[in-house]
Amino acid sequence: MAAVGTGVSIGSRNVRVVQVRKQKDGSWQVQKALVAPMAEAEPSEQRRLAEGKSAITSSQAKGGAFVGVSGRDLIMRYTHVPPVPDWRLEMLMNFEIQEVSEQSGGDVSAAYAQLQVDDTTSGDNVVLVALAKNAHLKPRLEALAASGLDPLGGTPRAVAAFTAYREVGKLGIDETVVLVHIGHENTDVAIARKGSLLFARNVAGGGKLLTDAIMQNLRVDFPTAEKLKITKGNLTPRGKAKYRDSMEEKVANAMMGAGGHFVSAINSSVMFAKAQTKVPDCDVARVVLMGGGSLLKGLPEYVESNLNVPVEVFDPLASVDLSALPAEAANAIKQDQGGMAVALGLAQMAADESALRVAILPEADKKKRAFRQKTVFVLAAAAVAAAGVVVAWSMRGAARAEGQRERDQLAAKLQLFQKNKDEFDKASRRVEQVNAQKDALRSTVTLGPTLQIVEEMVQSVMNSGGDDGGYREIVFDKSSARMTKERLKDANGADLDEFVMSPEIALQGSIADRGVRPVSQCHAEFMAALKKRITDSGFLRIASDSGLQTDRTFRITIRQTTYPEAAKGPEESR
Repeated sequence: MAAVGTGVSIGSRNVRVVQVRKQKDGSWQVQKALVAPMAEAEPSEQRRLAEGKSAITSSQAKGGAFVGVSGRDLIMRYTHVPPVPDWRLEMLMNFEIQEVSEQSGGDVSAAYAQLQVDDTTSGDNVVLVALAKNAHLKPRLEALAASGLDPLGGTPRAVAAFTAYREVGKLGIDETVVLVHIGHENTDVAIARKGSLLFARNVAGGGKLLTDAIMQNLRVDFPTAEKLKITKGNLTPRGKAKYRDSMEEKVANAMMGAGGHFVSAINSSVMFAKAQTKVPDCDVARVVLMGGGSLLKGLPEYVESNLNVPVEVFDPLASVDLSALPAEAANAIKQDQGGMAVALGLAQMAADESALRVAILPEADKKKRAFRQKTVFVLAAAAVAAAGVVVAWSMRGAARAEGQRERDQLAAKLQLFQKNKDEFDKASRRVEQVNAQKDALRSTVTLGPTLQIVEEMVQSVMNSGGDDGGYREIVFDKSSARMTKERLKDANGADLDEFVMSPEIALQGSIADRGVRPVSQCHAEFMAALKKRITDSGFLRIASDSGLQTDRTFRITIRQTTYPEAAKGPEESR
């Protein structure tokens, strides 16, 4: 176990730094902590890094450190491998990382972690693979090093949120819990099952979506909208809300539609987790909100009313020892509450080498770290060799005997080398078999990405379309995903004598009459925008459209196209 560990989160609104130590009784003590707001409302990447470095230096934190990564600069994938020794697992993961890296355009760093999932339908082990773009990761690691910290790597914020809740939250071993960290620009989701991490992902869009909705509906600038969100924001479900004044009600109405993004993120994450991990039993017992966006008034009640499961807000500082901090620093981070969850989780991972780690490092940095770790053993071996030379020169007879013994050892090593070579050849053949299995399962694996693309496409249309800044009347309350057998078609649309398993996403929505425009008009405009977006994608199509029903509900079925050039799947088509 490391002496101390530090976590750093450089967000778009704040920089958070936490240094912790794990006590003998298993509790955690916060030794240093700092929350530094950005000077600008929407800082550039260069400005974020500069203020991040300044904040890290000011905190005077020490030791090994992880930095959180999220958003469009992070890619997380899941793969299944048969039970194999660690060295074979590393070989398989190197192949997987190379493949995903090529698909994402290269110049990325990667890491993987085997998850503790013991009941998949496939019987294989589930491995999380995370890749971060070097243009985003390297400057952050350099900022850690320049501030006197030892950069251990970048880690997905969703994994850090899970670590924080596992260490100081109330994570039962017989339940499935969805952890949702709401940042300003991104939402990170982790699913914990039986006390272990089952699934993690990041979803574009965070608290800024609510600010944008206020801007569009109330026609105010960004700083004013942000202030209204904080001081007047209220997502308490209609019928239960008690507004303090008319402005609070206007702000609430402006945000209500955008709030559905977080419900959709949770629903799609659970379905995505089932598809990717192949775990059939994933019934959610409760939802835990954290991050700065979780403090918005009425958000827990809003999510609970839409999901029909208990929802709570996680305060990561309630169960840690803050006695080592100056009173001013302790009060400052207490005000931040849920915002410290990711930084705390990163610090706990850095301090505890036995924790689940997804340490994303550039290859050159990995080699440097491995070299430093081995240096002490190399020096010891060199000292032993030098002593052996002195003895050999002083005792020539003994040296001859020693030489014979070394020849015998070399012969034995040669035999061992040949044995290892045979094992390697067997492993290579096994890799070929696994790759063949992966190719056979590729069509099934596309279900999860297709679901994610469709969900994000629908959410984008809902947030951006309509004359009043969005289709706030529409709520999607049911969704499903499955693989369906379809006949392939040629480029002209004619049937072929071949079939393919194609992803099918079914969505059921309803439209409330808010008096803004006729329900039929809202439905027609939304469907026209969605159909255009689907057609423009090049690999999706509307399989069925129920039209608007008398009870103001409608159902859409979306399938992946079965033309040969589009049958590769959404990941390759993109």
